[in-house]
Amino acid sequence: MAIKSSTFGRVELSGEDAARFVKHINEDKVNPLALAALARGRKISERIKKGEAFKLKRDA
Repeated sequence: MAIKSSTFGRVELSGEDAARFVKHINEDKVNPLALAALARGRKISERIKKGEAFKLKRDA
């Protein structure tokens, strides 16, 4: 495995790791929790663009 990074945080995968990453991006199923978080974020983004106020809910 070869991972290279720079001062600015760039990461480069090479060889088998790069191929595995590309396969993961193209073929694996999407995490439903990630989709839910994305939907919540989009709603908040739309409200911000409209200048609306909102309050985040916190789990206890």
